[in-house]
Amino acid sequence: MFGDVPVTFEDVDAWLIAVPRIEPSSPRAAWYVRHWNVVEKIKAAKLRGDFETIVRRGAEAAPFWWSRFQWTRQAV
Repeated sequence: MFGDVPVTFEDVDAWLIAVPRIEPSSPRAAWYVRHWNVVEKIKAAKLRGDFETIVRRGAEAAPFWWSRFQWTRQAV
């Protein structure tokens, strides 16, 4: 309504990538958004002026947890 902080799908996707590092297309993304009150957290971050910093900081780091591992083939 009036005075409410707008939260877009792009905001939610950016939060998922930056904070819990969940791919937005992942089956667990919807569960995470619902159970961890992501929309409310985004609203609070926007009101504090932290949202862009949080999202940018996450984008600068390695995109997902599996990127930390090096997968190599074993010689047979």
